[in-house]
Amino acid sequence: MINLDNNQIGFLLSVFAALATMLGWLIVAIKKNLSNYLIAIALLFAATAMIVVSIFELIPTANTAGLDFATITLWLAIGAATVLLLRFGAEKLEMSGSKLENSAILVAAALTLHNFPEGSVAISTTIVDFQSGLISALAISLHNIPEGLAIAVTAVAAGMSAKKVFALVAAATIAEILGATVILYESSSLSEVVVAKLLTVVAGIMLTVAAAELIPHGWQSLKDAQKSKK
Repeated sequence: MINLDNNQIGFLLSVFAALATMLGWLIVAIKKNLSNYLIAIALLFAATAMIVVSIFELIPTANTAGLDFATITLWLAIGAATVLLLRFGAEKLEMSGSKLENSAILVAAALTLHNFPEGSVAISTTIVDFQSGLISALAISLHNIPEGLAIAVTAVAAGMSAKKVFALVAAATIAEILGATVILYESSSLSEVVVAKLLTVVAGIMLTVAAAELIPHGWQSLKDAQKSKK
């Protein structure tokens, strides 16, 4: 019988959550013409999952590990600033006249960068508390599906080949697995406080992506779907 410790179980949960991104690609591969309503529901569901896991799992876990309110606020702000800087860079590139294909690559790159620290969430949380890690992995899995959808839909709209669409979604998936791998092999050198800070940064990233990206795009897609029905 194989006995797995929390590190290994957390890694497997992280891989499972990462592979959920490929389901988003699979949906687009099977059905290329997605309705605005389906996109809206997927994005808003993803945003809800990210907000819930951040507020009710990641932040409380960090607090339990010993971080006070001021420290949690600081690391949340660092996570939020990371997303806002990526958005600012993306807007500057788009203003310089980048083509639609470049925009699709930019979306994939932003989500890939976001996925690397996100890959550490399930395994890091599992190291601290198994139940929290399990819930985190489930929540990440649920939001990774529309994340894969976002990359794939943008790439398809840019007229990319099926191989390129697959490659972009796979890159985001691999980045998340790499994030988990780093924690797996370096967990012995990471203190509980360091892991807690990492979780808080990721919570900041997830909350900001949900508020600044997923919710606005989800509402817009919902409005477009309602307009098309009239």
